[in-house]
Amino acid sequence: MKRGALIALLVIIVILLGIFILGGFIYLQFTQEPYVPQKAYLKIDLGGAIGETAPARFPAMKGGALSIHDLWYQLERAARDERIKGVMLRVQYLDTGFAKVEEIGRLIRKFSASKKPVAAFIIDGGLKEYYLASFADKVIMFRGGMLSISGLGAEALFLKNTLSKLGVQAEIFHIGEYKTAANTFTEERMTPAHRESTQVLIDDLYQAVIEGIAANRKLDAATIKDVLDRSPLANEEYVKAGLIDSVGCEDDLFHSLPATYPEVEFKTYSKTRSPLPFGGSKKIAVIFASGEINMGGSGGSSMTGGDVLGADTLAGQLRQARNNSAVKAVVLRVDSPGGSAIASDIILREAELLAQKKPLVISMSDVAASGGYWIALSAQKIFAQPQTITGSIGVVSGKFVLKGLYDKIGVTKEIVTTSEYAGMYSDYKPFSEGEKQKVLADMERIYTEFLKKVAANRKMTVAEVDKIARGRVWSGRSALKLHLIDSLGGLSDALEEARKLARIPQSEKFGVRIYPQKKSFFEMISELADIKAQNPLDVKARLQAYQRFFPAMAMPFAIRCF
Repeated sequence: MKRGALIALLVIIVILLGIFILGGFIYLQFTQEPYVPQKAYLKIDLGGAIGETAPARFPAMKGGALSIHDLWYQLERAARDERIKGVMLRVQYLDTGFAKVEEIGRLIRKFSASKKPVAAFIIDGGLKEYYLASFADKVIMFRGGMLSISGLGAEALFLKNTLSKLGVQAEIFHIGEYKTAANTFTEERMTPAHRESTQVLIDDLYQAVIEGIAANRKLDAATIKDVLDRSPLANEEYVKAGLIDSVGCEDDLFHSLPATYPEVEFKTYSKTRSPLPFGGSKKIAVIFASGEINMGGSGGSSMTGGDVLGADTLAGQLRQARNNSAVKAVVLRVDSPGGSAIASDIILREAELLAQKKPLVISMSDVAASGGYWIALSAQKIFAQPQTITGSIGVVSGKFVLKGLYDKIGVTKEIVTTSEYAGMYSDYKPFSEGEKQKVLADMERIYTEFLKKVAANRKMTVAEVDKIARGRVWSGRSALKLHLIDSLGGLSDALEEARKLARIPQSEKFGVRIYPQKKSFFEMISELADIKAQNPLDVKARLQAYQRFFPAMAMPFAIRCF
């Protein structure tokens, strides 16, 4: 063999060997099961954003925030795992709603019911962080941190004057004085109805949290409210009032637990495979539906910066569950402020077809409003947390007129049409009176259909629904009193109800099928390659995207808690 050919052969062998080693490394990263001591405490860091499902990430990438799905599944496992003797929580600032905090707290309480202790260490935070920690058996506050639990507040952002300076006019209409989703663009301040509904809602959420803390700490609700109203206080004052057990450092977590065991990180434990919390030939599907409802597939960011819940994706998952003979019931977990009316109706149709064939139970998370509530109206039973924001039965529609913006940048348009209303949604002119009446008539049709659908599902009259509708949002506890939901509870409660409706005996184990399913390595590579940069300052593109969103079933306002 010639020398050149030999060198080429050696190069090929080295390359193939390198590919083999790299492939083996990647395989081990995804399949190798880490070691868990025979006796250990599961350590969970709770902070930042907590979604319903965590985004798939490569092992080497940072991030990978916790999700309700992860916490629910792994805590179910840990409760059955003889190696796990308890849980240690590290709590700091959370970027999530109170309903998710309640959900996590109930998961912790359920784990603790397995006779395994839970201790919480608060590094820093406010009411959300403390409320979450209060579900633990012991609560320790970092001696260098400050606990500010002074209550709830809400902010509403108004962009009417900003848009005016850009030459943009919002011609957006709504049915019902409480349907204030478009007020951000059409008002300079809160309307009386906007302020009233916001105040009632945060008062209701605050009372639910006070009562929850009182139950967790076995104290009087009036005592809790007094302490919260006087907050922030020195940490020692919280100890004296009974809200926390002690002030100290993180190593004091071990002293608060009955024995000294090594800790295992939640991320590490989640890579282990046994024990399995569920098993059996009969399965219950759990479908996580999170984000702003829109046409097409799920993924990416919505026009308001949140996740997108695609009608095609969710409808497809509901269809798969309906056609899977092993699936005996379905839990649809909803965390959505609503969105496109058309997309919401596509999802509802698939949910109705599923409910005709097998039991469907809804579990509401932080928010299930407007379109998010609409897709729940096919279920046999609806669960929500006391702090879930729901309702918002109403419609908003219209367009943005960009002619002023075009004039500023020297753009002109001419409109040629074949009929009177063909150009009614052009962004170059306001609605004529006739066009406006067409839009309002379409909105009335959708709103009437919404009222009828709620009335049929909730066994109420249309007039009764209209009285509590008109775009108004309610807390879960108020929604229960108004018969908009069936029961207060979380994901575990909905799963248990689905088991009962499917007539699976208590003594029989059942499996759980999760949607969306985890992506494969190659799917993640494909999605990474498809990422396209978006210019957040592209005002025209974003307003036009919002315009295509109408008519909408959208949440009337967003709450920001202080």
